Amino acid sequence: MITLTINGKTVEVEDGTTILQAAEAHGMKVPYYCYHPDIGIDGNCRMCLVEVNGNTDKLTISCKQACGEGMDVQTESPAVKKARKGVLEFYLINHPLDCTICDEAGQCPLQDYAYKHGPGDSRFVEEKRKGPKKVEFSDKVIFDSERCILCTRCTRYFENVRDSRPIGVSDMGGKCTITLGPNGPIEDPYQLNIIDICPVGALTSLDARFNQRVWFMDFAKTICPGCSKGCNIEAAAYQGQLKRFEPRRNPDVNKSWMCDDGRLSYDRYNLTDRVRSAHVAGEPAELGVALDKVNELVGDGAGVAVLASTKNTCEDLLALRTWAQAHGVTQLWHGAETWAGDDFLKQPDATPNTAGAQGLGFEPVPDDVPALRGLVVAGDVPVPPALLGTIDFLVHQAPTAGELGPAAMVLLPGRTPLEKRGTFVNHEGRRQQVRPAVDPGPGVPEDWTLWRDLAGETARADWPSVRHVIGAVDRALGADKVASAS
Repeated sequence: MITLTINGKTVEVEDGTTILQAAEAHGMKVPYYCYHPDIGIDGNCRMCLVEVNGNTDKLTISCKQACGEGMDVQTESPAVKKARKGVLEFYLINHPLDCTICDEAGQCPLQDYAYKHGPGDSRFVEEKRKGPKKVEFSDKVIFDSERCILCTRCTRYFENVRDSRPIGVSDMGGKCTITLGPNGPIEDPYQLNIIDICPVGALTSLDARFNQRVWFMDFAKTICPGCSKGCNIEAAAYQGQLKRFEPRRNPDVNKSWMCDDGRLSYDRYNLTDRVRSAHVAGEPAELGVALDKVNELVGDGAGVAVLASTKNTCEDLLALRTWAQAHGVTQLWHGAETWAGDDFLKQPDATPNTAGAQGLGFEPVPDDVPALRGLVVAGDVPVPPALLGTIDFLVHQAPTAGELGPAAMVLLPGRTPLEKRGTFVNHEGRRQQVRPAVDPGPGVPEDWTLWRDLAGETARADWPSVRHVIGAVDRALGADKVASAS
Protein backbone atom coordinates (compact mmCIF):
# COMPACT_ATOMS: atom_id res chain seq x y z
CA MET A 1 0.00 0.00 0.00
CA ILE A 2 1.03 3.59 -0.68
CA THR A 3 0.25 6.48 1.64
CA LEU A 4 -0.16 9.98 0.25
CA THR A 5 -2.01 13.19 0.97
CA ILE A 6 -4.73 14.58 -1.30
CA ASN A 7 -6.13 18.01 -0.45
CA GLY A 8 -4.85 17.61 3.10
CA LYS A 9 -6.43 14.18 3.55
CA THR A 10 -4.17 11.17 4.14
CA VAL A 11 -5.20 8.18 2.01
CA GLU A 12 -3.90 4.69 1.32
CA VAL A 13 -4.09 3.11 -2.14
CA GLU A 14 -2.80 0.05 -3.93
CA ASP A 15 0.52 0.28 -5.74
CA GLY A 16 -0.06 1.37 -9.34
CA THR A 17 -3.15 3.45 -8.59
CA THR A 18 -3.14 6.75 -10.46
CA ILE A 19 -3.72 10.06 -8.72
CA LEU A 20 -7.04 10.44 -10.54
CA GLN A 21 -8.24 7.02 -9.41
CA ALA A 22 -7.12 7.71 -5.84
CA ALA A 23 -8.94 11.04 -5.73
CA GLU A 24 -12.12 9.55 -7.19
CA ALA A 25 -12.03 6.63 -4.75
CA HIS A 26 -11.93 9.06 -1.83
CA GLY A 27 -14.70 11.36 -2.99
CA MET A 28 -12.57 14.11 -4.56
CA LYS A 29 -13.70 14.80 -8.10
CA VAL A 30 -11.10 15.65 -10.72
CA PRO A 31 -12.50 16.69 -14.13
CA TYR A 32 -11.36 14.74 -17.20
CA TYR A 33 -12.36 13.99 -20.79
CA CYS A 34 -10.00 11.57 -22.51
CA TYR A 35 -9.63 9.08 -19.65
CA HIS A 36 -12.20 6.29 -19.39
CA PRO A 37 -11.94 3.41 -16.88
CA ASP A 38 -12.81 0.79 -19.50
CA ILE A 39 -10.79 2.24 -22.39
CA GLY A 40 -7.59 3.31 -20.70
CA ILE A 41 -5.27 6.26 -20.25
CA ASP A 42 -4.33 8.69 -23.00
CA GLY A 43 -3.48 11.98 -21.32
CA ASN A 44 -4.35 14.28 -24.22
CA CYS A 45 -7.20 16.42 -22.82
CA ARG A 46 -5.23 18.12 -20.01
CA MET A 47 -8.35 18.64 -17.91
CA CYS A 48 -7.13 16.44 -15.05
CA LEU A 49 -4.07 18.52 -14.14
CA VAL A 50 -3.16 18.57 -10.43
CA GLU A 51 -0.38 20.04 -8.34
CA VAL A 52 2.09 17.57 -6.81
CA ASN A 53 4.48 18.41 -3.98
CA GLY A 54 3.92 22.14 -4.39
CA ASN A 55 5.24 22.26 -7.95
CA THR A 56 3.19 25.00 -9.62
CA ASP A 57 5.55 25.39 -12.59
CA LYS A 58 4.72 21.97 -14.03
CA LEU A 59 1.34 20.54 -13.16
CA THR A 60 0.82 16.77 -13.39
CA ILE A 61 -1.61 14.78 -15.53
CA SER A 62 -3.43 12.89 -12.80
CA CYS A 63 -4.90 10.19 -15.06
CA LYS A 64 -1.40 9.06 -16.04
CA GLN A 65 0.69 9.67 -12.93
CA ALA A 66 0.88 6.80 -10.46
CA CYS A 67 0.66 7.63 -6.78
CA GLY A 68 3.98 7.76 -4.94
CA GLU A 69 4.79 7.31 -1.26
CA GLY A 70 4.47 10.59 0.61
CA MET A 71 3.06 12.58 -2.29
CA ASP A 72 1.26 15.82 -1.47
CA VAL A 73 -1.44 16.37 -4.09
CA GLN A 74 -3.65 19.41 -4.53
CA THR A 75 -6.62 19.18 -6.90
CA GLU A 76 -8.06 22.63 -6.16
CA SER A 77 -5.02 24.90 -5.73
CA PRO A 78 -4.95 28.34 -7.43
CA ALA A 79 -2.49 27.04 -10.05
CA VAL A 80 -4.74 24.08 -10.87
CA LYS A 81 -7.87 26.23 -11.13
CA LYS A 82 -6.09 28.67 -13.42
CA ALA A 83 -4.90 25.84 -15.66
CA ARG A 84 -8.39 24.36 -15.90
CA LYS A 85 -9.83 27.71 -16.92
CA GLY A 86 -7.20 27.98 -19.63
CA VAL A 87 -7.88 24.48 -20.94
CA LEU A 88 -11.62 25.10 -21.04
CA GLU A 89 -11.14 28.44 -22.74
CA PHE A 90 -9.30 26.70 -25.58
CA TYR A 91 -11.99 23.99 -25.84
CA LEU A 92 -14.73 26.61 -26.06
CA ILE A 93 -12.99 28.89 -28.59
CA ASN A 94 -14.33 27.01 -31.61
CA HIS A 95 -17.09 25.03 -29.96
CA PRO A 96 -20.45 25.90 -31.57
CA LEU A 97 -23.07 27.70 -29.51
CA ASP A 98 -25.76 25.08 -30.13
CA CYS A 99 -26.43 23.74 -26.63
CA THR A 100 -30.12 24.50 -27.08
CA ILE A 101 -30.42 21.97 -29.92
CA CYS A 102 -27.71 19.51 -28.88
CA ASP A 103 -28.86 16.05 -27.81
CA GLU A 104 -26.13 15.94 -25.18
CA ALA A 105 -27.51 19.02 -23.37
CA GLY A 106 -28.41 18.12 -19.81
CA GLN A 107 -25.83 15.36 -19.55
CA CYS A 108 -22.82 17.06 -21.12
CA PRO A 109 -19.52 17.15 -19.20
CA LEU A 110 -18.40 20.15 -21.26
CA GLN A 111 -21.44 22.09 -20.06
CA ASP A 112 -20.89 20.94 -16.48
CA TYR A 113 -17.17 21.68 -16.44
CA ALA A 114 -17.58 25.05 -18.18
CA TYR A 115 -20.07 26.03 -15.47
CA LYS A 116 -17.99 24.74 -12.57
CA HIS A 117 -14.41 25.32 -13.73
CA GLY A 118 -14.59 27.61 -16.77
CA PRO A 119 -13.67 31.29 -17.07
CA GLY A 120 -17.29 32.45 -17.28
CA ASP A 121 -16.70 34.64 -20.34
CA SER A 122 -14.77 34.55 -23.61
CA ARG A 123 -11.96 36.70 -24.96
CA PHE A 124 -12.35 35.20 -28.41
CA VAL A 125 -13.71 37.74 -30.90
CA GLU A 126 -12.67 36.05 -34.15
CA GLU A 127 -15.01 33.90 -36.26
CA LYS A 128 -15.35 30.33 -35.03
CA ARG A 129 -13.91 27.56 -37.16
CA LYS A 130 -16.55 25.70 -39.17
CA GLY A 131 -16.57 21.98 -39.75
CA PRO A 132 -18.68 19.23 -41.36
CA LYS A 133 -21.97 18.56 -39.61
CA LYS A 134 -24.37 15.60 -39.77
CA VAL A 135 -21.69 13.25 -41.08
CA GLU A 136 -23.07 9.69 -41.30
CA PHE A 137 -20.58 7.30 -39.75
CA SER A 138 -23.15 4.51 -40.17
CA ASP A 139 -26.89 3.99 -40.33
CA LYS A 140 -26.89 4.42 -36.52
CA VAL A 141 -24.28 7.11 -35.75
CA ILE A 142 -24.11 10.78 -36.77
CA PHE A 143 -20.94 12.87 -36.29
CA ASP A 144 -20.72 16.65 -35.81
CA SER A 145 -17.08 17.67 -36.18
CA GLU A 146 -17.62 21.19 -34.83
CA ARG A 147 -18.50 19.83 -31.41
CA CYS A 148 -15.64 17.33 -31.24
CA ILE A 149 -12.85 18.10 -28.73
CA LEU A 150 -10.64 15.24 -29.98
CA CYS A 151 -10.58 13.32 -26.72
CA THR A 152 -10.25 10.23 -28.99
CA ARG A 153 -12.40 8.07 -26.72
CA CYS A 154 -14.32 6.83 -29.77
CA THR A 155 -11.25 5.77 -31.75
CA ARG A 156 -9.64 4.18 -28.72
CA TYR A 157 -12.86 2.31 -27.91
CA PHE A 158 -12.68 0.54 -31.26
CA GLU A 159 -8.92 -0.02 -31.03
CA ASN A 160 -8.68 -1.09 -27.37
CA VAL A 161 -12.06 -2.73 -26.76
CA ARG A 162 -13.28 -3.93 -30.15
CA ASP A 163 -9.89 -4.55 -31.81
CA SER A 164 -10.83 -2.66 -34.96
CA ARG A 165 -10.25 0.74 -36.61
CA PRO A 166 -13.35 1.87 -38.51
CA ILE A 167 -12.63 5.49 -37.55
CA GLY A 168 -9.45 7.45 -36.86
CA VAL A 169 -7.88 10.89 -36.57
CA SER A 170 -6.92 12.67 -39.77
CA ASP A 171 -4.91 15.81 -40.56
CA MET A 172 -2.92 17.88 -38.08
CA GLY A 173 -3.20 21.01 -35.96
CA GLY A 174 -6.38 23.04 -36.35
CA LYS A 175 -7.61 20.76 -39.14
CA CYS A 176 -7.48 17.62 -37.00
CA THR A 177 -10.75 15.66 -37.03
CA ILE A 178 -12.28 12.23 -36.51
CA THR A 179 -12.99 10.54 -39.82
CA LEU A 180 -14.15 7.25 -41.26
CA GLY A 181 -11.50 4.80 -42.33
CA PRO A 182 -11.12 3.47 -45.88
CA ASN A 183 -13.50 0.56 -45.25
CA GLY A 184 -16.60 2.74 -45.20
CA PRO A 185 -19.36 3.00 -42.59
CA ILE A 186 -19.07 1.47 -39.13
CA GLU A 187 -20.61 -2.00 -39.03
CA ASP A 188 -19.69 -3.03 -35.49
CA PRO A 189 -22.69 -4.48 -33.55
CA TYR A 190 -21.50 -2.54 -30.47
CA GLN A 191 -20.96 0.78 -32.23
CA LEU A 192 -23.55 2.78 -30.26
CA ASN A 193 -21.34 2.62 -27.17
CA ILE A 194 -19.37 5.51 -28.67
CA ILE A 195 -22.47 7.68 -28.19
CA ASP A 196 -22.31 7.15 -24.41
CA ILE A 197 -18.60 7.82 -24.05
CA CYS A 198 -18.52 10.94 -26.25
CA PRO A 199 -18.36 13.76 -23.66
CA VAL A 200 -19.65 16.59 -25.84
CA GLY A 201 -22.43 15.40 -28.15
CA ALA A 202 -20.25 15.18 -31.26
CA LEU A 203 -21.49 11.62 -31.76
CA THR A 204 -25.24 11.11 -31.61
CA SER A 205 -27.54 8.18 -32.18
CA LEU A 206 -29.80 8.38 -35.20
CA ASP A 207 -32.45 6.53 -33.21
CA ALA A 208 -32.43 8.96 -30.26
CA ARG A 209 -31.56 12.12 -32.20
CA PHE A 210 -34.00 14.94 -31.33
CA ASN A 211 -36.28 12.36 -29.71
CA GLN A 212 -36.61 13.65 -26.16
CA ARG A 213 -34.75 16.00 -23.84
CA VAL A 214 -32.90 14.26 -21.04
CA TRP A 215 -34.34 16.48 -18.31
CA PHE A 216 -37.90 15.44 -19.21
CA MET A 217 -37.16 11.74 -18.84
CA ASP A 218 -37.19 9.49 -15.80
CA PHE A 219 -34.29 7.03 -15.48
CA ALA A 220 -34.44 3.66 -13.74
CA LYS A 221 -31.43 1.52 -12.88
CA THR A 222 -32.32 -1.96 -14.04
CA ILE A 223 -31.16 -4.94 -16.15
CA CYS A 224 -31.37 -5.39 -19.92
CA PRO A 225 -33.83 -8.25 -20.57
CA GLY A 226 -32.34 -9.00 -24.00
CA CYS A 227 -30.16 -11.96 -23.02
CA SER A 228 -28.70 -13.90 -20.12
CA LYS A 229 -25.67 -11.62 -19.78
CA GLY A 230 -27.64 -9.28 -17.54
CA CYS A 231 -26.09 -6.01 -18.71
CA ASN A 232 -26.70 -3.22 -16.23
CA ILE A 233 -28.61 -0.38 -17.85
CA GLU A 234 -30.48 2.82 -17.23
CA ALA A 235 -33.90 2.77 -18.87
CA ALA A 236 -35.31 6.20 -19.72
CA ALA A 237 -39.02 6.87 -20.04
CA TYR A 238 -41.25 9.83 -20.76
CA GLN A 239 -44.97 9.86 -19.97
CA GLY A 240 -45.08 6.09 -19.62
CA GLN A 241 -43.20 5.37 -22.86
CA LEU A 242 -39.69 3.96 -22.95
CA LYS A 243 -37.34 6.20 -24.92
CA ARG A 244 -33.90 4.65 -24.61
CA PHE A 245 -31.65 2.10 -22.95
CA GLU A 246 -28.14 3.15 -21.91
CA PRO A 247 -25.44 0.93 -20.36
CA ARG A 248 -24.74 1.41 -16.68
CA ARG A 249 -21.22 0.59 -15.59
CA ASN A 250 -20.69 -2.66 -13.75
CA PRO A 251 -17.05 -3.81 -13.99
CA ASP A 252 -18.03 -7.39 -13.11
CA VAL A 253 -20.73 -7.84 -15.77
CA ASN A 254 -20.75 -5.55 -18.79
CA LYS A 255 -18.24 -2.84 -17.81
CA SER A 256 -19.59 0.26 -19.63
CA TRP A 257 -20.98 -1.50 -22.69
CA MET A 258 -24.05 -3.12 -24.19
CA CYS A 259 -24.88 -4.48 -27.64
CA ASP A 260 -26.82 -2.43 -30.17
CA ASP A 261 -29.55 -5.08 -30.36
CA GLY A 262 -30.23 -4.78 -26.65
CA ARG A 263 -29.98 -1.00 -26.67
CA LEU A 264 -32.49 -0.62 -29.50
CA SER A 265 -34.98 -3.15 -28.10
CA TYR A 266 -36.74 -0.66 -25.81
CA ASP A 267 -39.64 0.05 -28.16
CA ARG A 268 -40.86 -3.54 -28.11
CA TYR A 269 -41.93 -2.95 -24.50
CA ASN A 270 -44.13 0.03 -25.41
CA LEU A 271 -47.30 -2.01 -25.74
CA THR A 272 -50.41 -0.73 -27.48
CA ASP A 273 -52.56 -3.85 -27.15
CA ARG A 274 -51.85 -5.02 -23.62
CA VAL A 275 -54.15 -7.09 -21.40
CA ARG A 276 -55.48 -4.77 -18.70
CA SER A 277 -58.07 -7.00 -17.05
CA ALA A 278 -58.82 -10.65 -16.47
CA HIS A 279 -60.99 -12.65 -18.89
CA VAL A 280 -62.82 -15.94 -18.42
CA ALA A 281 -63.97 -17.81 -21.53
CA GLY A 282 -63.26 -14.71 -23.59
CA GLU A 283 -65.37 -12.38 -21.45
CA PRO A 284 -64.10 -9.69 -19.02
CA ALA A 285 -64.20 -10.84 -15.40
CA GLU A 286 -63.24 -9.60 -11.96
CA LEU A 287 -59.71 -10.62 -11.06
CA GLY A 288 -60.86 -12.58 -8.01
CA VAL A 289 -63.37 -14.51 -10.12
CA ALA A 290 -60.69 -15.34 -12.67
CA LEU A 291 -58.28 -16.55 -9.98
CA ASP A 292 -60.97 -18.79 -8.47
CA LYS A 293 -61.58 -20.21 -11.95
CA VAL A 294 -57.87 -21.04 -12.30
CA ASN A 295 -57.85 -23.01 -9.06
CA GLU A 296 -61.05 -24.75 -10.09
CA LEU A 297 -59.58 -25.82 -13.42
CA VAL A 298 -56.28 -26.99 -11.95
CA GLY A 299 -57.95 -28.96 -9.17
CA ASP A 300 -55.52 -31.45 -7.62
CA GLY A 301 -52.92 -30.72 -10.32
CA ALA A 302 -53.07 -34.10 -12.01
CA GLY A 303 -52.17 -33.83 -15.68
CA VAL A 304 -51.42 -30.10 -15.42
CA ALA A 305 -48.14 -28.47 -16.42
CA VAL A 306 -46.78 -24.97 -15.95
CA LEU A 307 -44.69 -23.30 -18.66
CA ALA A 308 -42.99 -20.14 -17.42
CA SER A 309 -41.14 -17.48 -19.38
CA THR A 310 -37.59 -16.84 -18.24
CA LYS A 311 -38.35 -13.15 -18.61
CA ASN A 312 -40.11 -13.55 -15.27
CA THR A 313 -38.20 -12.49 -12.18
CA CYS A 314 -37.08 -14.99 -9.56
CA GLU A 315 -39.82 -13.60 -7.34
CA ASP A 316 -42.48 -14.26 -9.99
CA LEU A 317 -41.18 -17.79 -10.42
CA LEU A 318 -41.01 -18.56 -6.70
CA ALA A 319 -44.61 -17.41 -6.20
CA LEU A 320 -45.66 -19.45 -9.24
CA ARG A 321 -43.85 -22.53 -7.93
CA THR A 322 -45.40 -22.09 -4.48
CA TRP A 323 -48.90 -21.98 -5.95
CA ALA A 324 -48.24 -24.92 -8.29
CA GLN A 325 -46.87 -27.13 -5.53
CA ALA A 326 -49.78 -26.26 -3.26
CA HIS A 327 -52.10 -27.67 -5.96
CA GLY A 328 -50.06 -30.76 -6.73
CA VAL A 329 -48.59 -29.52 -10.01
CA THR A 330 -45.15 -31.11 -10.40
CA GLN A 331 -44.45 -30.47 -14.07
CA LEU A 332 -42.70 -27.08 -13.93
CA TRP A 333 -41.09 -26.10 -17.20
CA HIS A 334 -39.37 -22.99 -18.50
CA GLY A 335 -39.28 -21.60 -22.02
CA ALA A 336 -36.00 -19.90 -22.79
CA GLU A 337 -35.53 -18.30 -26.23
CA THR A 338 -32.39 -18.16 -28.34
CA TRP A 339 -30.69 -15.82 -30.79
CA ALA A 340 -27.19 -15.45 -32.25
CA GLY A 341 -24.70 -14.72 -29.50
CA ASP A 342 -21.11 -13.52 -29.81
CA ASP A 343 -17.82 -13.68 -27.90
CA PHE A 344 -18.13 -10.24 -26.31
CA LEU A 345 -21.35 -9.71 -24.31
CA LYS A 346 -24.30 -11.11 -26.24
CA GLN A 347 -25.34 -14.58 -25.05
CA PRO A 348 -27.21 -17.20 -27.14
CA ASP A 349 -29.92 -17.34 -24.46
CA ALA A 350 -32.17 -14.40 -25.37
CA THR A 351 -33.87 -14.26 -21.98
CA PRO A 352 -32.51 -12.78 -18.75
CA ASN A 353 -33.40 -15.34 -16.08
CA THR A 354 -32.96 -18.91 -17.27
CA ALA A 355 -30.43 -19.57 -14.49
CA GLY A 356 -32.90 -18.25 -11.91
CA ALA A 357 -35.67 -20.46 -13.28
CA GLN A 358 -33.45 -23.53 -13.18
CA GLY A 359 -32.34 -22.73 -9.64
CA LEU A 360 -35.99 -22.60 -8.58
CA GLY A 361 -36.81 -25.98 -10.05
CA PHE A 362 -38.09 -25.15 -13.54
CA GLU A 363 -36.77 -27.52 -16.21
CA PRO A 364 -36.72 -27.37 -20.02
CA VAL A 365 -39.77 -28.81 -21.77
CA PRO A 366 -39.06 -32.55 -22.20
CA ASP A 367 -38.68 -34.03 -25.67
CA ASP A 368 -41.40 -36.59 -24.88
CA VAL A 369 -44.30 -34.46 -23.72
CA PRO A 370 -46.69 -36.42 -21.49
CA ALA A 371 -50.42 -36.31 -22.05
CA LEU A 372 -51.78 -33.19 -20.39
CA ARG A 373 -55.15 -32.20 -19.07
CA GLY A 374 -54.28 -28.52 -18.77
CA LEU A 375 -51.50 -26.01 -19.30
CA VAL A 376 -50.70 -22.80 -17.40
CA VAL A 377 -48.50 -20.41 -19.38
CA ALA A 378 -46.89 -17.69 -17.27
CA GLY A 379 -45.43 -14.86 -19.29
CA ASP A 380 -44.63 -14.11 -22.91
CA VAL A 381 -43.09 -17.38 -24.05
CA PRO A 382 -43.19 -19.53 -27.21
CA VAL A 383 -45.28 -22.64 -26.60
CA PRO A 384 -44.27 -25.85 -28.40
CA PRO A 385 -47.26 -27.08 -30.44
CA ALA A 386 -47.03 -30.48 -28.74
CA LEU A 387 -48.12 -28.92 -25.47
CA LEU A 388 -51.34 -27.62 -26.98
CA GLY A 389 -52.36 -30.78 -28.77
CA THR A 390 -54.54 -32.57 -26.21
CA ILE A 391 -55.23 -30.17 -23.36
CA ASP A 392 -58.74 -29.50 -22.05
CA PHE A 393 -57.95 -26.02 -20.79
CA LEU A 394 -55.36 -23.27 -21.11
CA VAL A 395 -54.55 -20.52 -18.60
CA HIS A 396 -52.51 -17.68 -20.05
CA GLN A 397 -50.94 -14.83 -18.09
CA ALA A 398 -48.98 -12.25 -20.09
CA PRO A 399 -48.75 -8.55 -20.99
CA THR A 400 -50.42 -9.19 -24.37
CA ALA A 401 -52.91 -11.84 -25.42
CA GLY A 402 -50.83 -12.91 -28.41
CA GLU A 403 -51.74 -16.07 -30.27
CA LEU A 404 -52.71 -17.92 -27.08
CA GLY A 405 -55.22 -15.37 -25.81
CA PRO A 406 -58.24 -16.44 -27.90
CA ALA A 407 -57.77 -20.09 -26.86
CA ALA A 408 -57.32 -19.38 -23.13
CA MET A 409 -60.09 -20.34 -20.73
CA VAL A 410 -58.58 -17.80 -18.33
CA LEU A 411 -56.55 -14.82 -19.48
CA LEU A 412 -54.69 -12.84 -16.81
CA PRO A 413 -52.79 -9.54 -17.16
CA GLY A 414 -49.01 -9.43 -16.84
CA ARG A 415 -46.07 -7.04 -16.84
CA THR A 416 -43.12 -6.64 -19.16
CA PRO A 417 -39.57 -6.99 -17.78
CA LEU A 418 -39.34 -3.18 -17.72
CA GLU A 419 -42.34 -2.99 -15.37
CA LYS A 420 -41.14 -5.56 -12.86
CA ARG A 421 -39.32 -5.37 -9.56
CA GLY A 422 -37.31 -8.27 -8.23
CA THR A 423 -34.17 -10.10 -9.37
CA PHE A 424 -32.70 -11.90 -12.37
CA VAL A 425 -29.84 -14.43 -12.29
CA ASN A 426 -27.51 -14.15 -15.26
CA HIS A 427 -25.63 -16.94 -17.04
CA GLU A 428 -22.71 -16.57 -14.61
CA GLY A 429 -24.95 -17.05 -11.56
CA ARG A 430 -24.96 -13.37 -10.56
CA ARG A 431 -28.26 -12.21 -9.11
CA GLN A 432 -29.11 -8.59 -9.86
CA GLN A 433 -31.95 -6.24 -9.04
CA VAL A 434 -34.60 -5.36 -11.57
CA ARG A 435 -36.45 -2.08 -11.10
CA PRO A 436 -39.50 -0.80 -13.01
CA ALA A 437 -38.85 1.92 -15.57
CA VAL A 438 -42.53 2.47 -16.35
CA ASP A 439 -45.84 1.81 -14.61
CA PRO A 440 -48.37 -0.16 -16.67
CA GLY A 441 -51.22 1.64 -14.94
CA PRO A 442 -54.33 0.38 -13.13
CA GLY A 443 -55.57 -3.15 -13.63
CA VAL A 444 -52.13 -4.72 -14.08
CA PRO A 445 -50.87 -6.09 -10.75
CA GLU A 446 -47.32 -7.31 -10.28
CA ASP A 447 -47.05 -10.86 -11.61
CA TRP A 448 -45.84 -12.40 -8.36
CA THR A 449 -48.91 -11.07 -6.51
CA LEU A 450 -51.24 -13.06 -8.79
CA TRP A 451 -49.57 -16.36 -7.96
CA ARG A 452 -49.23 -15.41 -4.29
CA ASP A 453 -52.96 -14.71 -4.09
CA LEU A 454 -53.72 -17.96 -5.89
CA ALA A 455 -51.53 -19.82 -3.38
CA GLY A 456 -53.79 -18.78 -0.50
CA GLU A 457 -53.82 -17.01 2.85
CA THR A 458 -50.48 -18.37 4.07
CA ALA A 459 -48.59 -16.96 1.10
CA ARG A 460 -50.39 -13.63 1.42
CA ALA A 461 -49.42 -13.42 5.07
CA ASP A 462 -45.79 -14.43 4.45
CA TRP A 463 -45.26 -12.13 1.44
CA PRO A 464 -46.95 -8.77 2.02
CA SER A 465 -44.40 -7.00 -0.21
CA VAL A 466 -41.80 -7.78 -2.86
CA ARG A 467 -39.07 -7.31 -0.24
CA HIS A 468 -40.34 -10.40 1.58
CA VAL A 469 -40.38 -12.45 -1.63
CA ILE A 470 -36.83 -11.36 -2.43
CA GLY A 471 -35.85 -12.69 0.99
CA ALA A 472 -37.62 -15.96 0.25
CA VAL A 473 -35.68 -16.25 -3.02
CA ASP A 474 -32.48 -15.65 -1.06
CA ARG A 475 -33.30 -18.72 1.02
CA ALA A 476 -34.46 -20.79 -1.95
CA LEU A 477 -31.38 -20.14 -4.09
CA GLY A 478 -28.87 -19.91 -1.27
CA ALA A 479 -27.64 -16.37 -0.76
CA ASP A 480 -24.08 -17.61 -0.22
CA LYS A 481 -24.02 -19.03 -3.75
CA VAL A 482 -25.33 -15.96 -5.54
CA ALA A 483 -23.48 -12.72 -6.22
CA SER A 484 -24.92 -9.66 -4.54
CA ALA A 485 -27.46 -7.63 -6.49
CA SER A 486 -26.31 -4.57 -8.41
